Amino acid sequence: MSAPVLFAKADLSRLKKIRGVCFDIDDTFSSHGKITAEAFEALWRLKNAGYVLVPVTGRPAGWCDHIARFWPVDAVVGENGAFIYYLDEEMRRRSILPPGTDVESAVKKSELIKKILARFPEAKFASDQL
Repeated sequence: MSAPVLFAKADLSRLKKIRGVCFDIDDTFSSHGKITAEAFEALWRLKNAGYVLVPVTGRPAGWCDHIARFWPVDAVVGENGAFIYYLDEEMRRRSILPPGTDVESAVKKSELIKKILARFPEAKFASDQL
């Protein structure tokens, strides 16, 4: 792995290969707890230029749900990596399978959830509850 390089001194041919940006929110993207108009506009410019945008934050699910819905981003990593919100064919999805998860158990749980929702169609999961 190479050492970090200042953006202004980076090799342009390497910069052209960048397809996306993962970024922290608090006091990195935000300034003193606020998202400035300039910062939000920069997100839109990157999104319109075709970049994949993924904020990574320690914020809880409720905040991440809002960010996934209303910001020009492709996904949000929340609670320091505990889950990911992303859009899949205009439907918001949440992935909460951390590394080392027993995938077979997760599939069984998913099938059980589908059965419960089929039997009780009025039942709904809160989008900010894990």
